[in-house]
Amino acid sequence: MAKILKTVWICTIVLLLWSFSAKAQQRYRTREGSIEVIGSYRDSIIIAYSNRLFVLINYETAVMELTFHPAILRTKTDSLNVKLINSNMGQVVLKGQLNIPYVETLQHPDHKLNFEAELHLNGKAKRIYINGLLIHIASNETISCLLTLNFKLRLSDFGIDLPEGWNNEITIQIFQTVLKKSN
Repeated sequence: MAKILKTVWICTIVLLLWSFSAKAQQRYRTREGSIEVIGSYRDSIIIAYSNRLFVLINYETAVMELTFHPAILRTKTDSLNVKLINSNMGQVVLKGQLNIPYVETLQHPDHKLNFEAELHLNGKAKRIYINGLLIHIASNETISCLLTLNFKLRLSDFGIDLPEGWNNEITIQIFQTVLKKSN
């Protein structure tokens, strides 16, 4: 009887560990995503960019989460870079489900993306509408797709007041490679 209980106990532990492992394998995290924040000051276009965007994608459910801190953004203007570095805005988080049932990492046609996501910025959360593409990349051993996302937002919706001359509306563009699923 003790031997049967021990066998059942070991099988239960193995099954639990396997299920946790299977769930963990569905999510892929990268940190080389690119982000561009495009705004304008008077008649000039200002672009703040970074290649240090963190992206977590669940391939099975097509749920994604993007995070970055505004202090990582850089422009071509030193005085703006200092303001970004000294920003106390906190982490920016974008969470949403792509309008596809799952993320296909094998050959597939391009997917047009149109979905809503929740953006957490400056201590406020708002639903925003996002457009994008999931483009298959052929002949690559590790990269499967390129995910591009685009959306606009009004900074005043997040309690951010800009000095005179700055446009309240900005455009966000995100570029993220999607790795092939490992078996």
